[in-house]
Formats: sequence, C-alpha cells, structure tokens
Amino acid sequence: MNSRMLKSIKQWTGVFIAIICYYIIHEGTHLLLALLFGVFERIRFVGIWGIQIVTDSGLDGIRLALFSILSSIVTISIGYILAFSPYIYKLKNRALLIAFYYITLCFMLLDPIYISVLTLFIGGGGDLNGITTGLQTSDIPFRIIFGSIAILNIFLFIKKVSKQYKFIFSKPKSY
Repeated sequence: MNSRMLKSIKQWTGVFIAIICYYIIHEGTHLLLALLFGVFERIRFVGIWGIQIVTDSGLDGIRLALFSILSSIVTISIGYILAFSPYIYKLKNRALLIAFYYITLCFMLLDPIYISVLTLFIGGGGDLNGITTGLQTSDIPFRIIFGSIAILNIFLFIKKVSKQYKFIFSKPKSY
C-alpha cells in the first residue's frame, strides 16, 4: 500500500474516531442527565445524524436548559483539555496523534458552530431550543456567546493545536 493511501486511511480513521467520541461524550452527557433527572425514555437512532436521547415530558425549566447546554459545555471543555495537555503532544504513536487531532477539532468547534450558526439552517435547533425554552429567553444571546466561542476556538485551534501537530509531524519518525 502506498504511503499516500495509508496517510488518507489514517486521517479518515481519525475523523471516524472523533465522531464516535463526540457522540459518546455529547449524547452520554444527555443520557446521564436524563437518568439523573428521572426523565429518560429511550435512545433514538437518527440515520446518518447519529443518536438522540429521548426524554419524557417531565423535563422543563432550568432542568431542560441544563440538559441541553451541559453536553456542549462538556465537549468544549474536553476539547480545551486536549488542546492544552502537554501529554497528548508527547505521544509517540502517530495514528493516535491523528485521532487526537480530529477529536480536539471536533470537540472545540462542533457545538459552538452548530449552536451559533447551523441551527439557523437545520429545523428544530436541538440543544439551542432546549436552552431557550427552558430559560424562556431569546436565542440571540446564546448564538452570540457560542459564536464568540467558535471564533475563539478557531483561532486557538489554528494558532496552538495545528502548529503543535505540524511541528510533531514535521519531525522524522522515531522507531
């Protein structure tokens, strides 16, 4: 197998692992909160869009807002931990480094971009609707907050994470 194809396979595997990790953490947070609040009904598979945690109608007010926002806070926080952890950058396994690169990218950017911008184009709005319904407020402040987080995280990812990974991958492999 040529090196170009092997590189592509490693990259796509890293993307796939990042998506799986994102769903485990993001939806896992929803699941834990639904169980904690006693409102868990079932897990629904939504085709290529992944999974959703379905709750009964007992979730409202601040509990609905917490259920909707904590999963994003957790994924973004893990993204920061991965971005600023010196231990990640010391790993010797390149396949693992590639996976962590995409996991960090996904965790830092997916929820902020989704909540701030993509919900404008996707019916339902998911977590944003839960936050605004639970708090009985406008979505505009949350779009601004998450949009600001997205801009900050794009900047951090380009200036910190990408630079660090480029440096690591520019070094010759050590066996």
